[in-house]
Amino acid sequence: MADERFDLSYRGLIAPGADPGDVRRRLTAIFKLTDQGVERLFTGKPVIVKRNVDAAIAAQFEKIFAHAGALLTVTPAEEQESAGEAESPVAARSGEALPAGQGDAPRLTLAPQGGVLEDPPSSASAEIDTSYLSLVPGYDWTLEDCEPPPTPIPEPDLSYLTLAPNEPENADQGDAQAWRNE
Repeated sequence: MADERFDLSYRGLIAPGADPGDVRRRLTAIFKLTDQGVERLFTGKPVIVKRNVDAAIAAQFEKIFAHAGALLTVTPAEEQESAGEAESPVAARSGEALPAGQGDAPRLTLAPQGGVLEDPPSSASAEIDTSYLSLVPGYDWTLEDCEPPPTPIPEPDLSYLTLAPNEPENADQGDAQAWRNE
């Protein structure tokens, strides 16, 4: 029983009476998670926090999550392939034994040589019509040739304007003098 191992997972469950916003902030601070990492914890699907830990570490993590207001799920670890000794997939394929201290290494596998991990996204490129483009022949050209012609300034419509007949200057002066004399 002393060598019993556990897997720790979190499903996004919050303790009764705990504020969901506070729980998110506490878990973000404790585990130094990014926004994307925190969102992954609260999807409702189980997220493995730690695998194959002993009872003391499981109790410690359970206490940390409880303090944050979250409910951690502790389940007995799945049995390993042979007699509890964990082999990495690389060592299992090559038939080599693991060096000391690497039994708890993360179990990652490699893609087959020349294999593709993900299919590239298919993007249909738009067909651009370039039939109207042409090259200037020879070396006798500058970038000034590429400038668009200046935009002509529209002439204003003055057809509604008319000119009044000119009054003689003397007539205006005579009226001014008559007014002064009065």
